[in-house]
Amino acid sequence: MEEATVSPVFSGALNFLSLGLGVVLLFVAAYLWSSNTSKTAELAAIQAELKRLKKTVNTLQEKVNQMREPKVVSDVPQAAPFGIDFSEDDDDDFSLPLRKITPLKPQDPWLNFVDEYNKLAAEMKNPGQLMKCEKFVRNHKLRILTYGGALTFRPAIDVKDSGYWAFKCELDEYAVVPNPMHPCNEELHEHGGLKEIFALNYSDGIYRKYFVKLPALFELDMSDSWRLKNPGVVNLERK
Repeated sequence: MEEATVSPVFSGALNFLSLGLGVVLLFVAAYLWSSNTSKTAELAAIQAELKRLKKTVNTLQEKVNQMREPKVVSDVPQAAPFGIDFSEDDDDDFSLPLRKITPLKPQDPWLNFVDEYNKLAAEMKNPGQLMKCEKFVRNHKLRILTYGGALTFRPAIDVKDSGYWAFKCELDEYAVVPNPMHPCNEELHEHGGLKEIFALNYSDGIYRKYFVKLPALFELDMSDSWRLKNPGVVNLERK
């Protein structure tokens, strides 16, 4: 049986057609690849643009918030520090306990003692002054002293002979006042320690009434030595 043969012309046509199809497929593959790459690049560009726009919008929002006028709240009640009243007086009985609070000030430990001393000193012209003074010394547990010179004191024997009374404030500090039974004369002023311990309005003669504005503050150490910390202030009256 005779075998079938292909003519050279037909064989060349097939080869050309095969080559053409390969070229076409190559172009199609290249087109598809370039198309996908382009779309991927476009998508990435779009995403980057969106991020940039979002960042710009956030920045603009922050600037707008800064430019807005702050809202003032006028109905919030004023908060005052404890003990200070900023409000005006009115007839609201319910607010009085809170509105009448005053600033708290530390009280000097000798304050009540000096007030009671001045009341006692104002009565020295009345009878029975010695008994009143002795009772005052006992009630306030005072140290009775005599002046020893150079701003020092010695213990006195009794209230009548004492020149100064010392009220213990705290620890080793004492508030010292003159014995109101002894009028202030030149001898007591010049040599009895009054002008060294107190600021006085003494000029000459005799002053029979003491009014202590500030007591002299002394420290007493373990050896019973007195040290003046602050001089006192005393107003003298002749009556």
